[in-house]
Amino acid sequence: MILKDFGMDTASLSGPLDTKLAAVRQAGFAQVMISASDVVGHPGGFAAGVRAVRNSGLAVTGLKALRDFQGLDGRLREYKVDVAKSMLEVCQELGARMLLVEASTLSHASTSTDVLVGDLRALGILAIPNAVRIAFKVASWSGTARNFTSAAELVLRANCPNLGLAIDALDFLAAEIPLDDLDAIEPEKIFVVQLSDYWWQTVYSITGKAAAETRFRVFPGEGTHSDDLAALVNKLDAIGYSGSYSFDVYNDDYQQMPQGTVVNRARRAAEWLEETVLRQSLPVPNIERSRRTAED
Repeated sequence: MILKDFGMDTASLSGPLDTKLAAVRQAGFAQVMISASDVVGHPGGFAAGVRAVRNSGLAVTGLKALRDFQGLDGRLREYKVDVAKSMLEVCQELGARMLLVEASTLSHASTSTDVLVGDLRALGILAIPNAVRIAFKVASWSGTARNFTSAAELVLRANCPNLGLAIDALDFLAAEIPLDDLDAIEPEKIFVVQLSDYWWQTVYSITGKAAAETRFRVFPGEGTHSDDLAALVNKLDAIGYSGSYSFDVYNDDYQQMPQGTVVNRARRAAEWLEETVLRQSLPVPNIERSRRTAED
């Protein structure tokens, strides 16, 4: 079975890009989120990294990640604009139609809403010639957008057609955002949903959140928030979200495990979400029986 709506993140796997892509494909995924460092750090050079992605048979969910872009001024802002232009060129080379942008975590970045909105709008406009969408996501230790509500406000105020949201399930759940808040967002403004679980029931400190997000994520169904993840995916389905789900799982343990073992865990998570969560909302009461009959 090909998992069309789900993709892996190359940062979730150890090893060289070519074998990561092969493992993702072999596990049945149809798409992949590409970490820019995997491409530019390819042993054969950047062009070889691009060829590996284009020849993999996988659709590119997006390229990640542009960080610390908003709220800067002077020469630092000029530098970050150059970085953004370079990453947009990488998107074009890969055939990626989305660039993931994370909220600035720099302590000296402006927190002025007008400044942040202006920066996001400028980035969206910068990406239009490349036909790339900008997916903005929060960082829980950011002073500019630390939860879904604040990120959504910035994106909606920027009012740029190729600017939207990336929802990170861990951030969303850790911030205890009410699911009904999603009703205020047009589903077309949600560009990608990144899925992961984590072990702690509650993460109190900023340091703890950073550790959970960058080292201790697990796949959906493996942590302590399965019910909450299922409710989130069901809610997204109910409001009409039809985009991609990407497994965004950073775990030090997974970096020491064979790629096949990790992608198989991801596949189990995708099957759980497809069979147990998403299909609950379909208006076909005997869909499992119908599917089995068709397969026979």
